[in-house]
Amino acid sequence: MSNTDPDLDRLHELLNAIPAERDAMSIAELDGYVAALIVCPEMIMPSEWLPGIWDEDHAFADTAEAKTTIGAVMGHYNRVALELAEAPEDYAPVLEIDPNGGDTLWEPWIDGFEQAMQLRPDAWEAIVLSDDEEASASISMIVALNDFYYGRSELTEEAEDELDRMVPSLIPEFVRNLNAWTKSRHMEKRAAGGLIDAGYGNGEPRPFGRKVGRNEPCPCGSGRKYKRCCGAY
Repeated sequence: MSNTDPDLDRLHELLNAIPAERDAMSIAELDGYVAALIVCPEMIMPSEWLPGIWDEDHAFADTAEAKTTIGAVMGHYNRVALELAEAPEDYAPVLEIDPNGGDTLWEPWIDGFEQAMQLRPDAWEAIVLSDDEEASASISMIVALNDFYYGRSELTEEAEDELDRMVPSLIPEFVRNLNAWTKSRHMEKRAAGGLIDAGYGNGEPRPFGRKVGRNEPCPCGSGRKYKRCCGAY
């Protein structure tokens, strides 16, 4: 996924248009957030995670603005989900670049990922406690990197500099490891004849966004009609 993609540019503009006091995510934070939602062992509906992108009290100027912004966010979710389902080896995170020094800033992406983890902490703990060493280590590293971001690391300055150089190349590996873990567990459940979450019927993340009738149940899982839930935006 290219950082110069016009869809990303448009999404970046829409997020920047949200008033600063609403503390909306940056494009890199959102990309990390979305990646975590997709590889999470449990399906999380948009009605739960969308408010985390901006202040829960944020009110869009009008219905058109809400639909445009939410549509752009969901479009990004679907693109990442499709890439991880069909070509995970091509996955690349959207990272920010320091406009002054040109350094790659991985911290916002990690922060976004960790924010999504907070929605289902027990699900991520299951990965840490699993026998999959790569997936477990990926979670542990992401948590450690978030601690590093918030100044809770005890690393030496030299070690921090080395880690800073390595992280951009490690992030895709983390995501691929976690994507493989989640996909394999859902495939195992399917093979065993167990109940599969509607979002993982084929063992892969399901993109959101099917055209929904206004009187149909909202696909976010709230139990309300679409026109009274996400369709009201």
